[in-house]
Amino acid sequence: MTISGVAGHRMTESGLTSQRLARIDGIDLDAGLAMLEAVVDEIHWLDRSPFLAASARPSLGDGRGPELHAFSPLSNADRGRTGTSTARAVCVAFAPEHGPTAGEWAAGRGLPLLRPDPAVSALAADKLDALDVFAQADVETPECVRVPHNGRAAARQYWPGACEAVVVQRRENNLIGRGTRFARDHDELQNCLDDWAGRQLRVSRYVDGPSVTVTACVAANATIVSAVSHQLVGMPGLTTAWGAHCGNQLIAPTDLPAGAYEAIRTVASRVGDQLRRRGYRGIFGLDLVLQRDRPLAIEINPRFQTVVSLVQAAEQRAGLLPSLGLHVLACLLPELPVRTVTPPVPTLGQLVVHADRNRRLGTLPDSGAYRLEHGTPISGENHCLVNLPVDHALLWAHAQPGAQVNEGDELVLIQFAETVATMRTHPELTASASDWVAAVSACVDGPSC
Repeated sequence: MTISGVAGHRMTESGLTSQRLARIDGIDLDAGLAMLEAVVDEIHWLDRSPFLAASARPSLGDGRGPELHAFSPLSNADRGRTGTSTARAVCVAFAPEHGPTAGEWAAGRGLPLLRPDPAVSALAADKLDALDVFAQADVETPECVRVPHNGRAAARQYWPGACEAVVVQRRENNLIGRGTRFARDHDELQNCLDDWAGRQLRVSRYVDGPSVTVTACVAANATIVSAVSHQLVGMPGLTTAWGAHCGNQLIAPTDLPAGAYEAIRTVASRVGDQLRRRGYRGIFGLDLVLQRDRPLAIEINPRFQTVVSLVQAAEQRAGLLPSLGLHVLACLLPELPVRTVTPPVPTLGQLVVHADRNRRLGTLPDSGAYRLEHGTPISGENHCLVNLPVDHALLWAHAQPGAQVNEGDELVLIQFAETVATMRTHPELTASASDWVAAVSACVDGPSC
């Protein structure tokens, strides 16, 4: 059954419904740009790939608002680069809590790094400590059991009730899903406990429902809840890891059981309000699983997520400031003028191709817009995500040619102006998306595109 099949809406071939309007919060684009111009002249975006900054560029750095520069702190070419070095420049990083690189890059240039309080970020990202945030926010989670780091009993003692399978999570954050595993019985759970000896773990009842992600931003006066997406996890052909993030596609209320979309927004707002009370400011993502129409919280991502690139395209089409600008304002200002709109949900999706084994990479496609001809990506006209044609895709290299990569490492992000997977609990790639994945994988394994 499709996710929205129980809601009785007319379905498209992919399982997405044809009536696609959704409520999202934000700041009016013109007002937001004026507010940004009043506080900063430059925004320096720090990440291994400029894909997220690129999706904000139709509004930021194109003669309107502050200049937007994208840098890769790990790139030799970018280590010495700066923007125009104005006194009012700030840095924003994809995942500033994940290692010291972004902070060191900003500090080395005397620039502030706009990020949430590190202690609050660490609490939110912790898979065990986040349970306390969920409880205080009155948010439901799958039934779970905490496993101590030592003095453990046998695996059966940590099996939560009469469930058919469990999900095991390490407490520490991991950006690509290596800290999450699936166990169908006591023996598989014991293998997880043995492999992760000496670590505190969370063992949760497996919920056989679709995964969703909601993007939100905590300001001093409000939690601003933006777009909701269907999250694609552990898809064969894209990754070998069960819990790895493989992509997203934007969804509307009519793609879900009745009431589920607004329930997701409510959960995100409650979690954001709890984070605010702890001093958190800025963007966060909330991963959930749907049990029929009930959203159950899984984890908090106290940072930008890959899906924010799709979210920013939706925000700009709705006349709202993109999330990157929203994050800057939330970190700098005591109050934001939030509005709620109900625009059409753009048909946008993305997929992540992972390394299927430990290896040294040969070639990778250059980042840019492509079209597919006879199974080969051909460089196309220059487009951004906001106005990407259906017959094109954006490819973003997340690794360097010649680099040594490990199984599960992200290699290429592919972005589409179309649905990428069926809207089901266990999704399958559309024919078009499968063709693109095969073509990009062939580029990685063979001659240059």
